[in-house]
Amino acid sequence: MKALDKLILEVGLSRNVIENYITFADKHYKTYYLPKKSGGKRAINCPGKNLKIIQRWILKNHLNKLEVNKRASGFVEKRGIKRNAMFHLNKRYLLTIDIENFFPSISQKQVFETLEEHISDRDFAIKIAKVCTFKRRLPQGAPTSPALSNLVFKKIDDEIMKYCNSELITYSRYADDLTFSSDNKHSLQFAYKFVNELLYKNGFNINKKKTRYLSGKGNMSVTGVNINNGIPKVNSKLKRQIRAELHHYIIKKEKINLRRLAGYISFISSIETDYKEKIIKYIENLKSKE
Repeated sequence: MKALDKLILEVGLSRNVIENYITFADKHYKTYYLPKKSGGKRAINCPGKNLKIIQRWILKNHLNKLEVNKRASGFVEKRGIKRNAMFHLNKRYLLTIDIENFFPSISQKQVFETLEEHISDRDFAIKIAKVCTFKRRLPQGAPTSPALSNLVFKKIDDEIMKYCNSELITYSRYADDLTFSSDNKHSLQFAYKFVNELLYKNGFNINKKKTRYLSGKGNMSVTGVNINNGIPKVNSKLKRQIRAELHHYIIKKEKINLRRLAGYISFISSIETDYKEKIIKYIENLKSKE
């Protein structure tokens, strides 16, 4: 059975309807804007219900089965922020690079060329590229965009890794955050030049405002995880915020966003294995003071 026929059968939409979504995918998006921390607004392009169903089927049946670079930790099952940080433990120097407008920098042509290497049915590869892009770019808001970004970026990851291995530099990537570590400060300066040229050649630009060189003398942080002393830790400011919110909720009976708080606790627990036990003891101690 051809891939498109299987999609039609399992999604439960007619061939004409699915072909319409593929041809006129842009018409089935809604755009809204979120404020950026650095100022300005970020466009989020969200696919409609049926388009999202089609994209999720493609994600499950095709994209998630394709191999990404071993040093990519974002949007990959059983990989995450802690794994990304662990690569850089006990290194003297860090270089962190942020790619500007990561998803929209990836073109429909790049998506198709990547898929064509993995999918024998060229026509279906074209259809995936069309149905998973918005205005010929990878949209921030589609469920397929994270996986596609990793697949498109794999060749770049491979080139960066080859360079870094030759220079005794450790490399990892979490989405649009690239991290390099070494015991030689100058090697990271040369790595920056190499990576900047490689990214530009492939249609990406570095957000120079977010480029950072770090040393063990200060806060060595990789995607929000502190790695000073060779142990992954979460910023103490966030922990103080959690304790303060719990105090306001339990002692002062004030309303707080419990879902957000639970998310923070879950995040820290994924980095620090003993954190959940500590926060439970803190809650019990607060309750005893009521």
